[in-house]
Amino acid sequence: MIITPKNSQHVDSVETFMMDYHSLTPKRYSYSDIKKMTSSFANILGQGGFGNVYRGKLPEGRLVAVKVLKESKDDGEEFMNEVASISRTSHVNVVTLLGFCYERNKRALIYEFMPNGSLDSFISVKGSPHTNCRLEWKKLYEIAVGNNPKMFGDFK
Repeated sequence: MIITPKNSQHVDSVETFMMDYHSLTPKRYSYSDIKKMTSSFANILGQGGFGNVYRGKLPEGRLVAVKVLKESKDDGEEFMNEVASISRTSHVNVVTLLGFCYERNKRALIYEFMPNGSLDSFISVKGSPHTNCRLEWKKLYEIAVGNNPKMFGDFK
């Protein structure tokens, strides 16, 4: 009989995924790296159903948006599939996934930083900081089909 730590299967499945899909996955960061790049989560950019988004800075100085997901007890396979899927997404108006963190139940996604914020703040009516900048349907269509320069972060 072999006794293994409770979470070893979770870690093994993520490590196996990383080896199998290494060329498709963005850079992996540790949770301590995430804390450093966000200055211990000092600057919150937004909140959502899956977690909070913080402003961060990579060691080389590049600004990033770090989405720290709510803690989860699943095996990480779904998360890693999502990371692989997002990293293969390429559209002129969708932010690029630069990295991720997976340590037991701590997970985060690191995206390029978009200074104009998320698209939903230009669409939503209530509580929008951009009430005077509401986008017309024609402009939203142009963003969706790629006829508008990249300008927004999180699409909701």
